[in-house]
Amino acid sequence: MTGRHATSILFVPISPMSDTDDLELLASPATSADMNWVAVLEHHARRTPAKPIAVFDGVAVTYAEMVQWSARLAAGLRERGVARGDVVGLLSHNSTEFIATIFAANVLGAIAMPINWRLAAAELRYLLTHSGARVLVCDVELTALADEAIRAVAGERGLDVHCVCVATDAPSGWLRFADLERDPVDGRADVAGDAVHRLMYTSGTTGRPKGVMLTHANLAWKNYAHVTEFAFTSADIGLACGPLYHVGALDLVTTSMIAVGATTIIHPAFDAASVVDEIERSKVSCVWMAPAMLRAVLDQPGIEGRDLTSLRVIIAGGEKLPIPYIERLQRTFPSAWLADAYGLTETVSGDTFLDRDSTTTKLGSVGRACLYLELDIWDEDGRPLPAGERG
Repeated sequence: MTGRHATSILFVPISPMSDTDDLELLASPATSADMNWVAVLEHHARRTPAKPIAVFDGVAVTYAEMVQWSARLAAGLRERGVARGDVVGLLSHNSTEFIATIFAANVLGAIAMPINWRLAAAELRYLLTHSGARVLVCDVELTALADEAIRAVAGERGLDVHCVCVATDAPSGWLRFADLERDPVDGRADVAGDAVHRLMYTSGTTGRPKGVMLTHANLAWKNYAHVTEFAFTSADIGLACGPLYHVGALDLVTTSMIAVGATTIIHPAFDAASVVDEIERSKVSCVWMAPAMLRAVLDQPGIEGRDLTSLRVIIAGGEKLPIPYIERLQRTFPSAWLADAYGLTETVSGDTFLDRDSTTTKLGSVGRACLYLELDIWDEDGRPLPAGERG
C-alpha cells in the first residue's frame, strides 16, 4: 500500500505594499504544515476544556488538564535530554499516564514508543537498544522486567536510559512519574506531517521486530477515516479494555475518540465482567475487542438480562466468528454494529470494515477499504487482480 501527500491550502494576507487587498491563495505540501497531534488536544481544550478526555479508575482528566499535564511532563523529559526526534519508551499497562506520556513526547517533537509488556527481557533490551530510547516510562509492576533488560548482562554494558516509574513509591534507581513534572514548557514543537509521532514494533515472527514509524499525518488521516466510517462524535463514549500498546485499543478507540473530542474510559487490563459492568454503567458506545475477548464477554453469567443498548459499534477482527456467535452478539447488543475489520500496525489499525447489513450475508469478508487507503488484491505471484477475482 502506498500513501500520497495531500495538499494543504493556506490563505495568506498580501503585503501592505501590494496594490490589492485580496487574499493570495497558496498551495503547499502537507508535510510543510504543522501537524503535531498535540494540536488536536489543544483544539478541544480551547472549545470544551471541562470535557473528560479519559477516565481511569474513576478519576477523570479533562482536555484542559491533559494540555497542562503533558506540558509539565514534557519539561521533565527535556531535562533528561529528550529533544526533537528522540524516543521515549513506554512499558505500561493501560492508564491515563500512558496517554499523557505520548502527548508529552509529542510536545517536544519527540517520538513515543509503546512496548508490549509480554516481552522477555532480552526482547525488551533489543527494542530499547535498536530504537535508541532516551527515557523509559514503566509501570511499577514491570520494573523488574525493565531492570533485567537494562542492566549489564553477559558482559554487556548497561543501557544508558533514564528510568521513570508510574508509582507512588518508585524502586531504587527509578524516578517517580509525578517527579517528572516541572514548570510547563512554553509552547509545543511544530512538526511536519511526515515527522514520526509514534514508533510501534512488530512481533518479529519472521525475524527481529521491525520498528514501524507512524507519522503525525498517518494518524491524522486514519483518525479521519475512522470518524467518517463510524460517524463518531463528541457524544460518544469509548472503552479501551484491550492493551494500549496495540493499535486496536489505542487507535480504533482512543485516538479516534480524541479526534472528535469524546471521552475514553480506560481499563488497566481486559476483564470480561468489568467490561459488561462498564458498558451498562457508563453507557459506552464504542469498543474494540478481539474475538476471544468477545467470547469471554458473551460467556458472562446473566448477560442476557443486562441493559447494553448504548453500545453502537463493536470493532473486531483477526478471526471469523461463527454465525451462532454473531447472532448471539446481535441479541445481546441489539443496537451494535459488529464491524469486522482488517488492519495493520503499519497503517495505524483498521483498513477495511464489513458494513452492518453484510455481517452474516458476507461472512468471511473483511469488507471494503476505508477512506484514503489504496487496496490491491494480488495473485500468488504478487500481481494485482481486477475487481471480482479472488486472490
